[in-house]
Amino acid sequence: MSFKFNPNAGDDKKYVSKAGVYEVSVTSVKMDYLPPRADLYIRATFTTTDGELVNSDIFAKPDKNGGHERLDQFVASTAVDTEIKEYIAGGEFEVNEDFLQKVGSRAIGRNLKLVVTERKYTRKDGTEGVAYQGSFFRRLPNGPNPF
Repeated sequence: MSFKFNPNAGDDKKYVSKAGVYEVSVTSVKMDYLPPRADLYIRATFTTTDGELVNSDIFAKPDKNGGHERLDQFVASTAVDTEIKEYIAGGEFEVNEDFLQKVGSRAIGRNLKLVVTERKYTRKDGTEGVAYQGSFFRRLPNGPNPF
């Protein structure tokens, strides 16, 4: 009998399996560069109230319309009142590694509503797959407080 190692054995993570609006907590944030153009982004991982996971990528580069709408939504949804005042007083910010690191580290453990959308893709074997990703961020009525 043969054995093939599975590095994910015992990993009981469940992932969001349908589009919708979820109340989530920011579980982790990782900053990286996406090849081939070396686009700076953060990947936020969220956990729903049911324990399901979903990811969302937030890029430093401007959106197609020239703004930073997704980044703005993420910051507004995860900021506490004192941070909102700080952002407003600061005016415009340079969207760079330092700014993304600050925003990402502050967001961990905070809560928000996340709009999860469905994205179809083609696997390497030519079959179609479906992925679910966080696309829009909404502030909870009481802010990013615990559930």
